[in-house]
Amino acid sequence: MKNPLQKLSMHKRMMLYFSVPLILVQILLCFLCYPQVVRHYREKTDYSMEQSVSQAISFTESYLRNMTYLANMVEDNGVIQNTLSADGFGEERPYMEQWLEYYELNKEFNSYEISNSIYRFCLYVPDEVMYAGNQYYFDGVSRLKERSDYVDLRYALNTGEDYVAISRKRDGVDQQDTSQMVTLYHRIASKKEKEEELGICSISVSAKYFQDIMKNANITSEGLVYLMSENGRMITSSNSSILQKMQKKGILLNYGAELFMEKKKEGQKEYYITRQNVDGASWQMILIIPENEYEDQYTFLWLSAALMLGSMIAVIVLMSYLLSGYYVGRLKKLNVEMTGLESGNLNANLPITTEEDEIEEIYHNFNGMVQEVQRLMQEHYQLGKEVKMAEVRALQAQINPHFLYNTLDLINWISMDYGAEEIGTLTWNLARFYRLSLNHGKSLISIGEEVEHVEVYVNIENYHFDNAISLEVDVPEELKSYACLNIILQPFVENAIVHGIAEKPDIESCEIRICARREEQDIVFSVQDDGPGVDVKEMQKETQQDIRTAQHGYGVRNINFRLKLCFGEKYGVTYLESEKGTHVEIKIPVMTMAEAEEKI
Repeated sequence: MKNPLQKLSMHKRMMLYFSVPLILVQILLCFLCYPQVVRHYREKTDYSMEQSVSQAISFTESYLRNMTYLANMVEDNGVIQNTLSADGFGEERPYMEQWLEYYELNKEFNSYEISNSIYRFCLYVPDEVMYAGNQYYFDGVSRLKERSDYVDLRYALNTGEDYVAISRKRDGVDQQDTSQMVTLYHRIASKKEKEEELGICSISVSAKYFQDIMKNANITSEGLVYLMSENGRMITSSNSSILQKMQKKGILLNYGAELFMEKKKEGQKEYYITRQNVDGASWQMILIIPENEYEDQYTFLWLSAALMLGSMIAVIVLMSYLLSGYYVGRLKKLNVEMTGLESGNLNANLPITTEEDEIEEIYHNFNGMVQEVQRLMQEHYQLGKEVKMAEVRALQAQINPHFLYNTLDLINWISMDYGAEEIGTLTWNLARFYRLSLNHGKSLISIGEEVEHVEVYVNIENYHFDNAISLEVDVPEELKSYACLNIILQPFVENAIVHGIAEKPDIESCEIRICARREEQDIVFSVQDDGPGVDVKEMQKETQQDIRTAQHGYGVRNINFRLKLCFGEKYGVTYLESEKGTHVEIKIPVMTMAEAEEKI
């Protein structure tokens, strides 16, 4: 069964090989670290809750200590001591005496309240006292007896303890303007007789201060912090609406043993409970947090972990994609250059950078291989060129002696029939012909000399055919100085003569026209005769054959092969359709003699 990964591209496979192990390691680390993080965070959260409750208790105890301190100040006040211990205090006395007494006491309490503005002071005096109904700094003892917790209050005072409870006190000059207060009741004892009770005073502070403390201690939205007295009375809480809901459900805890963050089931839900004592009063501060709200605070840890894991995976995938793309891209460059080399592009070359890795080493080896191929191809080209030129020379050696023998034979017959002047002319043409043909062993010749080579050849042949051959040459003077390969026109003229007037006795004359024209950077020769003509397709096919395997037509094939070998596939021999005779075009590039010698 084929591996599905094998169907993927190398880029995608490398990306998977890079990213999957890292992602798995990342996930494993998250699962291993998450419980430790949660445990550590839970410890920090519990510690934070403990500190919040402890701080709330500390603030509460601070208020209570201040209230106790102020109560002691009232008890130790000389004016208050003397007034309450005076003979006849609480009995019928002159109004002026009671007014002076009220003035002195009011002045003392007023000074206390100015120095401690958040606290309210009250002295409970016998109802018979004129100012007992003042309800500002003074109130009648009967008002205490009206309290529902008077028995508890009286018991605490009789045992020498202060009693703290909720009360409603005036909140301004208007006696109707009252608010809920936390009040400390204190027994004023005589300095002379410790067992003698002179009266009772109270120090009150607004309950909202304690409510603010409870709110700051409560770190959850559905939780509740409240103060509970030893006798089960509610002092104050962080949220009155939640308090009422929990009271209806019977969830509230009563005074009891201290505990911290214990899980208890109350009704259908479970809660975390904290209960701690408050020094200075028989109170306990109780914290109740629903389990779901306590656990929900860890939800963001899951979200944070998931977000972090997702971000890490995204970064890993992106980095894997970029890295794999970088290396695959370098291999793609190698593939492109190798494909080009396979298609024949010997100029393939890969850029070398400063990276010293395996791919860079492959780049070096590839460039070295291309250079070696170029060297071998150049050697092969030079060797092939030399072989072909040797074949050309061998062909010339086969052709030229044969022509020489015929010409010399002709000279012999002419010498018998005619005078020496014609023999001289013929001999000169023959000498010129061979001089241009051999060209001192060089393959390059000017176009002017190549045309002259054809002309002397026709001059010689006209002696053979009684001037029946007509040669017309139309080559612009500006083209005659350019270079060309030698013997590229004469074989076509020879074919026109041999396959025309020489083979067919009924043909009395032979007209041959040679033209040359420039087409941009090329020169095109045109050779046209009025002979019997040829099959253009067949001749074009034979022209393309290898000269080593051809049985005839060496001259034309040799010319076509030499031109393509020296100048490229663009150049060579082309047979064209003609109404009469044979029409051939030979294309060569425009080159000066210096440029040609450098190229060939």
